[in-house]
Amino acid sequence: MYFKKPNSMPGAGQGEKKEELVLDISGEIEKEEVKEEVKPITLQGIFDDLNNYLIESSGVDVNEKLLFFQFLGSMIRAGMPITDCLELLGKEEKNAKFQRVIFDMKNSIEGGSSLAIAMESNNDVFDSATCAVVEAGEKSGNLSEILRELVSQFERLKRIKEKVKAVMTYPVVVFVVMILLTIVVVIFVVPKLEELFGGSENLPLPTRILLTMSDIVLNHWILLVLVLGSIVAIFITWQRSAEGRRQLGSFLLSIPIVNDVLREMILIRISKIFGFLIGAGVPIMDSLKIAAQIADNQAYKEKLLLAADDLSKGIMIAENISDDPKLFPAMMVNMVSIGEKTASLDKTMMRVAEFYDDSLNRRIKTLGDIMDPIILGFIAVGAVFMILAIYLPILKMNEQIMG
Repeated sequence: MYFKKPNSMPGAGQGEKKEELVLDISGEIEKEEVKEEVKPITLQGIFDDLNNYLIESSGVDVNEKLLFFQFLGSMIRAGMPITDCLELLGKEEKNAKFQRVIFDMKNSIEGGSSLAIAMESNNDVFDSATCAVVEAGEKSGNLSEILRELVSQFERLKRIKEKVKAVMTYPVVVFVVMILLTIVVVIFVVPKLEELFGGSENLPLPTRILLTMSDIVLNHWILLVLVLGSIVAIFITWQRSAEGRRQLGSFLLSIPIVNDVLREMILIRISKIFGFLIGAGVPIMDSLKIAAQIADNQAYKEKLLLAADDLSKGIMIAENISDDPKLFPAMMVNMVSIGEKTASLDKTMMRVAEFYDDSLNRRIKTLGDIMDPIILGFIAVGAVFMILAIYLPILKMNEQIMG
């Protein structure tokens, strides 16, 4: 944009006005800066966006994290810098999600972050307990040994999950088959009985119950889906809250048979990591706080954090945990007391972990033996109910014909 600017230039004996031509391009520059390049929508762009979404929403299996910590610990013990270790592991990683996480950790460490902080920035892969353990290893200078213990923890967790999965596979399959058979009967068989007998008022109680279920599934399925969806959403929201986690953890610990298995799983994790961290030179209070994170149960977490706080006031750990035998059995309280009095808490906690590990293996085997008669009883009750619901109307009709 151009404009003329008058300028007075005095001459010899007379004033002469001249016009100076000025170029003003500020408006054009601002307009050009405001302009944003609009990328055209292409099939390749849509594919890339979808691919990125799928990668970010995917997960990382415990086996992949197990291998990651195994190789990372081995390379650190061999003297390799962490960034070089992550560079190599990232190139070899097949999981696209985990590969991005590893390279992001490498970039964070190159920018001045510690390994624990780099892991915390990827909290959808590494939980707070794992990050806390790694941070303790970095502060104590025993990172390679801490990583070795993490591998041991992951291996132990994997073994326990496989054992529990093996025990629960049969009951889950039976339960799913029973549900499918019930759906088939409710949708295809029961409505025919209602038509045959001219209304539900002429049918026995078991058949009327199935008829009610059939009516809900066939005619009010939208309401059913909304109710079930609301229940699931409310449960997830409640479970994610601190109070919900505490209540759920307490409820699970009150279920017969299951509570013993769950309790011993938690005590193994607590004892093992607590004893190892103390032996690695981590202060007792910090070790206790990390063990609280490892517990993965709100009730245990609150109790151990309280014990760590009271420890700074001179209250012994055994004294603090002795008032809740549902969480900490008398045997563990006594062992902790002995360890504190003899200054051998690390070794004592390792022995506690070994004891509960053996006990857990026996309980899982017992759980498998107990599940068989429970499942048989469940099948028997379901079969009897279905037989009564279907054959009682037929028997009633035969009686009417014979009478």
